[in-house]
Amino acid sequence: MSLRLLDTAAKAFQELAGLQAKGQDVKISIDGESLTISQLVAIARYQAAPHLGLDENTKLRDKLDASVACVTEKLAAGEALYGINTGFGGSADSRTNNTQALQLALLQHQQCGQLEVPGAGPSPSLLLSEEPLCMPESWVRGALVVRLNSLSRGHSGVRTQVLEKMATLLKCNITPVVPVRGSISASGDLSTLSYIAGCLAGQDGIEAIVTSPDGHRVKIPSSQALAASKIEPVSYGPKEALGILNGTAPNAALASLVMYDAVNLAFLVHITTAMAVEAETATDASFAPFIHEACRPHPGQIESAATLRHLVSGSKLASHLDEERATLLASEDEGSLRQDRYPLRTAPQFLGPQLEDLEASWRALTIELNSTTDNPLVSVAESVIHHGGNFQAMSVTNAMEKTRLSLAHFGKLTFAQGTELINPSMSRGLPANLASTDPSLNFHCKGVDIAMAALTSELEYLAGPVSTHIQSAEMGNQAVNSLALISARYTVRSIDTLQQLLAYSLYILCQALDLRALQRSIAARLEEGITASISKYFSEWIGAEDQKKLAAKVFARLKKRLDETSARDLEARFLECYMVAGFEIVTYFSLLPSGGGADPLRNIMSWRAESVQTSLALYRSETLAFLSAPAGACHASPLLGKTRPVYEYVRKTLGVGMHGLDNLTEFGLGQTGRQAGDEEPVKPTSSDAFKQRATIGLNVSKILAALRSGELYRVMWEGGVLKA
Repeated sequence: MSLRLLDTAAKAFQELAGLQAKGQDVKISIDGESLTISQLVAIARYQAAPHLGLDENTKLRDKLDASVACVTEKLAAGEALYGINTGFGGSADSRTNNTQALQLALLQHQQCGQLEVPGAGPSPSLLLSEEPLCMPESWVRGALVVRLNSLSRGHSGVRTQVLEKMATLLKCNITPVVPVRGSISASGDLSTLSYIAGCLAGQDGIEAIVTSPDGHRVKIPSSQALAASKIEPVSYGPKEALGILNGTAPNAALASLVMYDAVNLAFLVHITTAMAVEAETATDASFAPFIHEACRPHPGQIESAATLRHLVSGSKLASHLDEERATLLASEDEGSLRQDRYPLRTAPQFLGPQLEDLEASWRALTIELNSTTDNPLVSVAESVIHHGGNFQAMSVTNAMEKTRLSLAHFGKLTFAQGTELINPSMSRGLPANLASTDPSLNFHCKGVDIAMAALTSELEYLAGPVSTHIQSAEMGNQAVNSLALISARYTVRSIDTLQQLLAYSLYILCQALDLRALQRSIAARLEEGITASISKYFSEWIGAEDQKKLAAKVFARLKKRLDETSARDLEARFLECYMVAGFEIVTYFSLLPSGGGADPLRNIMSWRAESVQTSLALYRSETLAFLSAPAGACHASPLLGKTRPVYEYVRKTLGVGMHGLDNLTEFGLGQTGRQAGDEEPVKPTSSDAFKQRATIGLNVSKILAALRSGELYRVMWEGGVLKA
């Protein structure tokens, strides 16, 4: 069994991008059978226009007309038809012959939602919450197109002119004002859809959002909105108001909008995981095909591992299975973890099941978008009106519960990877808090660490099921219901929370990768310096070949100890590290037959003192060069695998640079600006420069904005990062 959610996500992005590229010329056909999630996103979020095409699609028109005729025939025969000549819900034991008034009575009792009072002045006090009482326009547009698609299937007994006016609302960018709360998604989202039906009818008590002459979106009575676009208000015939109200469109639409972001975030988490593998100089051996395809072949796990292998391929920071030795002696890596920690090593096993759940949810919602979900249902072929419960939206609820739980797992993994990078005892040599300068005056990512913990906690709270809170409603008739719209609403909050968490993750990952690039640059020069200093101080006693061997041992010990002391200030680190590294020189001389007398000992002390100062100067100058590089500098680019475009997008396009220049110069508040080991003082920056510089939060917010707008998704799919 194979799972390729990656293919589904890539295809969805490409379809949406293609629709956006056509601009105003795009026409998305509505036929009740083929609406995709990407098409829904295009109409709901990017103002694409639906195309009903009843003039050219006579088959669709005939199907709709036959459905209406069937209802009319049954009424004329005196049949009792739910919601057409009976009451509603628990009141369905009543009967009436005034079918038109019955439809208005339906709207009347369902239009009970709470909204801002039109024309009300400002509150005399500051409000406790500024959360809007009405739905975002994208939600309502999505509900409109899904309801339109469902009604066009010809099972609902709604006239073609009603459908055409629904499509016209979307084309004219008229959005009914709909309360955000009030639906339990039992007999569909009745109250929610009653505001759409009221807008179509031109009710003055229902508002609509339109574009004003000055280009702003404003609320006006729906009658005025229809008149401005020369749309005749609808007068509902038998079953038509019920046909609009009784269905899953709002919850299915919102869930589908959520799913588009969810699958993109699923693969962004794979990208950040691959970047974490690089930043921690970890290995792709954990993603070996044998582990996942031969030993534990869950389809999601296989896809996750393959995706991570691809993303890390070509990286000069990560180690690779095909380059690693098959065996490693215990004496060779004593004191080191033999394998990566769980957040990296078990990522495919952790992420894989989420991919499976998301794929199942995507399929369920695609079916829901192209289903008839009202009641009763008209079967023209049988000449029967069926009374059933397709409005029960538990399929949507189930998709959202699984999605929200997956989003929480994505967040937990992201947070665990982030804490490893920030914690110097776990990051394999990265400095505490990812500080590029002395950690005694640079606590760079400490606040980020706390913020990520807060977001992760909130995300995990949101992961709890909504469906376990179902209440019996409407005279006990709706004793079970789905709460699908509520579940979808809370999944939107999960999407928003995870996006914030991933914005932090990308911020710290780019910093960590730059620090690795800085370490690589310095290490190469340190190694050269050690070779030269060994020759300078000990060539009298040590031959050229032994000098090289000794220098290699000194450098290896120095590098290991530098990694172990990354939580300390640089001068203290080098003093200790050269003391430890000097042990190799002492050992060398202690093994000589004569030892060379006292001179080598004095030279060792001189060698260490000079090496500390030389290394300090080198480290400071290289750090200054990195931190003062022009905007858009991408220090880590040559070291990265397929993650490079995402890193470069943050650094170049968003202009989020490496952090630490103010800390290097002590915010311009040092007495001389001189740093230990500098040949020349570092010119202090004024503390005003710090005041004028973007905050850490503002830089993270730039990344978040790119996530919310979908621009980062474009980089993922068009930048050669992911391979579908």
